[in-house]
Amino acid sequence: MIKIYKAIQKIPVILFTLTFSVGALAANPDYIEAVKLDINEFETKIFQEQPNSPWLPSGKKARVDGSDSLESFNDFLSKRFPGSFILFSKLEKTDQEQVWQNYVNTGDLGGIRSDIYTLRRKNAQQR
Repeated sequence: MIKIYKAIQKIPVILFTLTFSVGALAANPDYIEAVKLDINEFETKIFQEQPNSPWLPSGKKARVDGSDSLESFNDFLSKRFPGSFILFSKLEKTDQEQVWQNYVNTGDLGGIRSDIYTLRRKNAQQR
């Protein structure tokens, strides 16, 4: 009876070991490379383009909302951050493009508002 009990106690450890071993063997090298890029991005705070990897669901480069064009960014901003959109729409076209490009390069939603305020202050000082 004790031998059976001890054998049953070892089952979760054996199942965990088998699951981990199979999962480690199944990792796609492209996926591992993309995870390394993500880790580096978090450490350096510098956005890096993800490679076109077959592990992505679409098989194409992933895009963040509103990054395809300035027009799609306007639409995204008006729906997601209406207050920021009002201030954004008052910026010069070149400043709008700068805010959009910063968002495309970083994916930082908080940076949108900061960029808008920075550019508005700069423009107000130049007047």
